[in-house]
Amino acid sequence: MILLTANLPLQVVGCLNRGGRHMRWWGVLMWLLSCQVWAANILVIQSYHSGYAWDAAYTQGLKEGVNAQHQLHFFEMDTKRIPAREYSAAAERAFQAYQRLKPDLVVLGDDNALYYLLPKLYNEPISMVFLGINSNPRALLDEYSGIAQVTGILEQPLFVKNMAEIGRLLPKEKHRILVLFDSGNTSKIALDYMQDQYKLIKENLGIEADIRSIKSEQEWKQAVEYANQAGFGAIVVGLYQTLVNIDGVHVPPENILSWTNQHSQLPLFGFWDFSIGKGKAAGGVVLFGLEQGEMAAELVTRILDKKEPAKYIPIQINRQGRGVYQPEEFARWGLTPPKDWTPIDE
Repeated sequence: MILLTANLPLQVVGCLNRGGRHMRWWGVLMWLLSCQVWAANILVIQSYHSGYAWDAAYTQGLKEGVNAQHQLHFFEMDTKRIPAREYSAAAERAFQAYQRLKPDLVVLGDDNALYYLLPKLYNEPISMVFLGINSNPRALLDEYSGIAQVTGILEQPLFVKNMAEIGRLLPKEKHRILVLFDSGNTSKIALDYMQDQYKLIKENLGIEADIRSIKSEQEWKQAVEYANQAGFGAIVVGLYQTLVNIDGVHVPPENILSWTNQHSQLPLFGFWDFSIGKGKAAGGVVLFGLEQGEMAAELVTRILDKKEPAKYIPIQINRQGRGVYQPEEFARWGLTPPKDWTPIDE
């Protein structure tokens, strides 16, 4: 039997040349084993649930980007659909899942997962990668600084860029924009971020943005129905996944978005890719969940496969997003899409 040694390390070749048959195969076996990628267990703790479009997109990015040798496990906190009083219990269940699995790395998806799980995990001997974080996590990371090594991806709505683009699409007399959000934790963080930029938008872009936090389906519908009468030129649909009906029961987000599309008298825009499409908002400069997952997967690869300590990897901000539009929805409102926006068929 001829054994090819051209691609083997010199120490293995030497071993083969010196030893007998047993030594030869032992050397080859050791070399092959050394080439095997270490298989790790990764626990992804989702703030929301897999049926939520944002989660579906970033988990796809993780699955496609993380080395297939590693095993991804998922836990859903479901905080878009359960009341806030149950968040702590959901976090405890997530921690129990961590204790059972004892993963090599934890991915924390979105603000609630980071806020509720970091205090439980910061002294565990693991690496953590967060994604979809709207708030500045520095104070939280400083408060819970322990054995665990943490890095991640920030998600910041492209508020100024969106307002500038909407301003280009609408006549000057229509430069009053209604921005609607639900009252969930992520919305509160995003609203704080946007309020800080309100003065900049009004003075530099000549656009007045009325930013509202809404709790109920009834209040949301009222805001949409009276927006035109109130003198607004467009509506930006932020987040709407935690709205409840008159009985306090969670309303499916697709129902909210579909109703808004059907009853709005004004063009609809959005901050996230899942809100744009036929029967949804017409367009916007949006963030993509897939991109967040891909960026997080890059960090996971650096930590697990390239052996870079997470604590030395800088926290990153989402890439710039991009303009997208749905042609039929744009035509409905008589809008001409910017040349650098991408059409979507969905």
